[in-house]
Amino acid sequence: MAERTLAEQLGGPLPDGIEALPEDARQDLAAALRDARHRQAKALAQAGEDGLKYVPALLRGAVRKAVGL
Repeated sequence: MAERTLAEQLGGPLPDGIEALPEDARQDLAAALRDARHRQAKALAQAGEDGLKYVPALLRGAVRKAVGL
């Protein structure tokens, strides 16, 4: 999978201050943003699974499917 540029990750043109950074610094920032988003997605998935503990066992499959887990 090709890694997305910082501008692609942000969904638009870079602010002037970030645009002025050297290319290697922008690549580091893009990698940090990508890693943060992966950690956030993992944490959200874990929170969803943890929330299912409060749903009766017989309904968990249906609830999981309904909320897209």
